[in-house]
Amino acid sequence: MRVRHQIRTRVRMDNRQPSPWQRFRSKVRDEGPLHAALVALNSLVPRSLLDIRVWVVASTELSGFADAEFPDVGVCWAVVTKDGGFDALDEATVSIEDSLARGELASVIERDGRVVGFETFAAGVFVKEDWLRFALRDDEVYGIRIFVVPEYRGQDLAVWIASFAYREFARMGYRRDYGVTDVLNRRSLRAHAKARHWPVGRIAYGRCCGFTVIRIGRRVRAGFWSADNPLVIDFSTFDDS
Repeated sequence: MRVRHQIRTRVRMDNRQPSPWQRFRSKVRDEGPLHAALVALNSLVPRSLLDIRVWVVASTELSGFADAEFPDVGVCWAVVTKDGGFDALDEATVSIEDSLARGELASVIERDGRVVGFETFAAGVFVKEDWLRFALRDDEVYGIRIFVVPEYRGQDLAVWIASFAYREFARMGYRRDYGVTDVLNRRSLRAHAKARHWPVGRIAYGRCCGFTVIRIGRRVRAGFWSADNPLVIDFSTFDDS
């Protein structure tokens, strides 16, 4: 299992922030107009008041990666450095540090001496929302997020990031990797497809003032769930998909 114990990278020092209009245009271009509109709506209406989501559930069978051999493309596991920090680029810094602090794993890829992409993973129980938990079996892992900085996209880096992690997880005895992404987020759907995450079903819910109706595959449940009384679900519904 290859682990880079200390990754020192250059942090981008550009402090200029895009305007709200620029951020919206970027989301429309990268993620699609419907997803951008939904994100804009959620910024205006608190999710505690109204929240509607449809997720695509994707899965990867890991056994086929156990004996895979890859060229040295700069992919490794991320770990916290001795001084407690992890230096990377902008958004990657916060996501990787937060994941490691929660006991999760992150596979990262380096280009030009800096981390330019990552995928984070969790095992056991993953907190998807404050009221929703994903319970994973002992041989399952959950792919939380794939990210590549914009200027390095289009080089199939997500493929290398995911493939490295799949091989290592398969060698650890894990059987399957799951992940979910918003059905309207085109960029995320493309990243999952490149990472060989194949759709196996959907999870959809509507939540208003704490009352939730959720459909998991073909099963429908309803109730009041919260951080103190969360709904815990697993992916067994999608086993035969």
